[in-house]
Amino acid sequence: MISKKQLTFSLITVTVLSNNLFAKDLTSLESLTVTAQKSEETAQKIPMSISVFDDLAIEDKSINSLDDIAKYTPSLLLFQTGQQGLTSPSIRGISANILSYSTPVSLYVDGVSTMNSFGFSDALGDIERIEVLKGPQGTLYGKNAEVGVINIITKKPNNETRGKIFFTLGNDGKQEYGANASGAIIQDTLYVGASFKHYEKDGFIKNTVTNSYINQKENNYGKLHLRYTPTDELDISLIASKSKNDNGAHDWASAKEGVPEVTSNLAGTSTPTTESIALKVNYSVDSNTKIKSITTKRKHTDKAAVDTDFSALTKRHLFKDFEFNTLSQELRYETKISDTKVVTGIYFDKEDNDIYIKALTPLDPTGTMAKPQNLSSDSIGIFSNIIYPINEKWTINTGIRYDKENKEMEVPEARIALEENWSHISPKLSLQYAINQDSLTYATIAQGYRAGGFNPYAAENKKSYNDESLASYELGYKGMFVNNRVKFNASIYYMNIDDMQVEETLVPGIVYMVNAASATSKGVELEFEALVSQNLMLFASAGYNDTTFDKFSDNTGNHKGNTNPYAPKYNFNIGTQYRNNSGYFARVDLNGYGKTYFDKSNKNYQDAYTLVNTKIGYEAKSYDLYLYANNLLDKEHDAKGAYFRGAATIFKEDREIGVKLAYRF
Repeated sequence: MISKKQLTFSLITVTVLSNNLFAKDLTSLESLTVTAQKSEETAQKIPMSISVFDDLAIEDKSINSLDDIAKYTPSLLLFQTGQQGLTSPSIRGISANILSYSTPVSLYVDGVSTMNSFGFSDALGDIERIEVLKGPQGTLYGKNAEVGVINIITKKPNNETRGKIFFTLGNDGKQEYGANASGAIIQDTLYVGASFKHYEKDGFIKNTVTNSYINQKENNYGKLHLRYTPTDELDISLIASKSKNDNGAHDWASAKEGVPEVTSNLAGTSTPTTESIALKVNYSVDSNTKIKSITTKRKHTDKAAVDTDFSALTKRHLFKDFEFNTLSQELRYETKISDTKVVTGIYFDKEDNDIYIKALTPLDPTGTMAKPQNLSSDSIGIFSNIIYPINEKWTINTGIRYDKENKEMEVPEARIALEENWSHISPKLSLQYAINQDSLTYATIAQGYRAGGFNPYAAENKKSYNDESLASYELGYKGMFVNNRVKFNASIYYMNIDDMQVEETLVPGIVYMVNAASATSKGVELEFEALVSQNLMLFASAGYNDTTFDKFSDNTGNHKGNTNPYAPKYNFNIGTQYRNNSGYFARVDLNGYGKTYFDKSNKNYQDAYTLVNTKIGYEAKSYDLYLYANNLLDKEHDAKGAYFRGAATIFKEDREIGVKLAYRF
């Protein structure tokens, strides 16, 4: 809990800052500029369902990590697996099994891509904007953007010298502190930006054998951004970052007990680390034409020791050692011919992944049966997107992409060597109608796909599985009203998923990935904001989804009509925010998710839940001070029976209360 000394310090700080007010009044809602379609556009003018958060919204909503984005985004689920650094993303009811080493939602941070659930997380610091694109994005982003993209853009250093120091103290030993600063080394030519963040919190799952809490968390994150602008036409950025975790056991315990306790004889550990570097070169040929290059390298390692039997016996202990390496290059040409925008480019990537899991069991007490696997691939993509205004009312937005991938898997100790080639064409066509200056409607048809993979130990006809593809149909509306004080966006979609990648159980306890199902996904998304006065804002968003199997059966039964795993029926956010001239701030949010299944049989699931988050504080010119509560009503929302065919539960944190202080300069 927060100590009396910490609380006293917070109250004194409020008093000291009371003569240094900084009003953040609003007179209208802004339509933000985004780069969702790889060129600058206004979010409200794009024929796409997109949720956008600028730096102020990120601060107001307390978006401190990737997980927090989903609270405010219709149809997005970032399912926390209880394994640090491993997140299963889902948009519009489409998810991926972690065994496929791919996702249907791609994550981009300053152009560095993550297309795998391992490492699908990022510490957020000094963020300019977050964009969540919903629907197939394969035309511009390629493989594994089957149903969406999360695009995170950090702030560029410039001539302005700015900085921020912040810290958070909360119950259960939570400490979060950090700083960011940027400015010019050489005015108008060379700039630097740097940020650092530390996070730690005590565990809440108890080992009754050692009488200690085992799932403590600690993370350190740092980023360096160098920017060079030798001429008005040339802009070069080098961005490097590293995130390092030193955590305890996973947030798992036996589902039978129903309490966050284990009797483990293994000290669990988890130390995922992510390193990335991006070189971005932008050259303006003239006012209408730009050439852009993005070169990225990313390395994610995931090491862990896990007691999956939760007992004092060695029934099944897992030791994981994964390494994922990705090198990518994109070269893009953007031009404007009259009123027509054209974006065209070529993309390459190379992956080299080492996968090793050693399992200690009574039949293999030393784990000698474990064999390292290497999964590698080379991809190339060629794409083009054209935005052509037919007249003042009608605009056509169309694009196409061709991707080809060569993928190999080797298990040297088992003399297994597999190789496959896949290619895919991803077209898109949108028709947009401007009802008036402040509102539009659109219709979009697009295809998305997710890469295929291997089952190295399966029978010959099951050793590989193909791409998963879908066809998406979307109708949407975007509007601003009452002098841009009210925003309302809505979309309705329908998707057919063919050759769906699913788990098939041929022999009890042994599963493979196969293209054995088809499914339908349909739903509605709504977003609403209203500036009631300069001080008071109301907001609400919601997504309803129904994703069910049209065809899918295996030895465990016929799953036709069942709901796809990790496809909640709905999610929503509703709340209000108050900020006045005297510097006082208050916000309350209700965030909820519908019933979520974890398996194809729909036997194990997480019940629907709603959480209440609050934040009150005082904002001065150079300082902010807030008192916050996450899960204010201490609502239980554990993922019961999420793993091992219902035998394990992912336990979620209880109520968190804390204080935040930030100083800007």
